[in-house]
Amino acid sequence: MKKAGFLSITFMALTLLLSANIATALEPIPKESGFSGFIRPGVGYMSYKTNMVASFLGFDLSKETNDSLSDSPDSESTGIVLVPFSLEYTFASTRTQLFLGTDLTDLIRFDYTQQAGIKQGIGKLGILQGGVLFSGIPAKVWKDPYLVNQDRIDTKRKSNGARLTWDRIFGSQLQLQYSYRKIDIGSEKSGESIPTLTASDRDRLDRNGDRHIGEALYRFNFAQKHWLAPAFIYANNDLDGKAMAGDAYDFQLTYSYFGDPFIFIANGFYGQEDFDKRNPIFNKTRDDDRFGVNAQILYKNPWNWRLFGSNPMNFYISGAWVDTDSNIDFYDQEAIFATAGVFFKW
Repeated sequence: MKKAGFLSITFMALTLLLSANIATALEPIPKESGFSGFIRPGVGYMSYKTNMVASFLGFDLSKETNDSLSDSPDSESTGIVLVPFSLEYTFASTRTQLFLGTDLTDLIRFDYTQQAGIKQGIGKLGILQGGVLFSGIPAKVWKDPYLVNQDRIDTKRKSNGARLTWDRIFGSQLQLQYSYRKIDIGSEKSGESIPTLTASDRDRLDRNGDRHIGEALYRFNFAQKHWLAPAFIYANNDLDGKAMAGDAYDFQLTYSYFGDPFIFIANGFYGQEDFDKRNPIFNKTRDDDRFGVNAQILYKNPWNWRLFGSNPMNFYISGAWVDTDSNIDFYDQEAIFATAGVFFKW
């Protein structure tokens, strides 16, 4: 909601769900030099089911004590406050832009990722963007999520890496993107509470490792203000624990309407993940199906309200539902989101 075994199962697909940037791709480089950016404060509601993730930004997502390994997780609900931002500086003469800020496509996956990088216009070839990804505020997961009838202890999960995007390739609406992430669980203790597991069995549950994601998206414009953007996403989760590693495939379709004063964006997706080796706790190889829908409305402020010289502020409201159905009930996940806020852009 990440990487093969827990957050990735739901959130590899959720990366496509919150931001209008997904449908509109990389923003054009400004024609004038100087600073620009955005801030998008919002509040919302989240209902979440997981046995693996402990908390995100201080919001609890699962219970400390779990009384069974054979059941799907219970639902936890919480309010959330998010303040994603981006700061850019453009060198207009060279079509170069430097940027730093929150990566909205990772925020929904409970990875408060920051990205620092460079965007470069390359004429008729399109736009290239490269960035370094680093965890701003790491999510917390359980050291040993399989501990039952005792309070579990959480640990930080960091995710650092890089991302390369090539958009508007040869003047078309094609976008290609590759991301690499190094997953680091602060204190990995998966399976230590189960005395029947061997050292080799516990190694199969290790959540540390690498993640590679390739994405291809094409935007079709029809009837002036309407766009469709089908996308295919492949992820190779090369984790140290081979029962947690595997390959994931996701298919997404996004519809966008850019009207005045409303912008409407909706999408749906379906995906599968196949894991490499038998899970030693449940004595079967894990296989997940996931699917979800999202909708977002942006309303252009008619009152010309501004913040410190920004463009007129806009209002947004969005909702998302995502479900992961695993052949091992313990790994089932479900997420329901509703958020609302304001959007300032300079």
